[in-house]
Amino acid sequence: MADLQEGDYVLATKYGDGDPCDQFCVGFFAGMCRERYLVVDGDGKQFRHGGFRRCEKISRYVGETLVRAIPHIGDRSGRSLWYWRRHIKLLKAVNDYYINKYKRYQSGVRET
Repeated sequence: MADLQEGDYVLATKYGDGDPCDQFCVGFFAGMCRERYLVVDGDGKQFRHGGFRRCEKISRYVGETLVRAIPHIGDRSGRSLWYWRRHIKLLKAVNDYYINKYKRYQSGVRET
């Protein structure tokens, strides 16, 4: 995306289809390398040295919701990350359902 600026909060996927079984991350745009998007964490460490093929700017709310939902959508076949990015309220509802069903905090730690 031409409108990305260094430091933008982004969702990045290894491939364009956004399959949650492939590598993906929520982080900060750091630049381009050989037509791949470079994304870093809050400490400036790259998530994937080979870069990502698709990257879009997201809001903090979208990023936080995606990160909280990783236990429910990561490494599972189903909807693409780009679907969930566009339907973030639905993802929040799904995430809340699992948290309530299994009585877990969003970190995955069982309540006492």
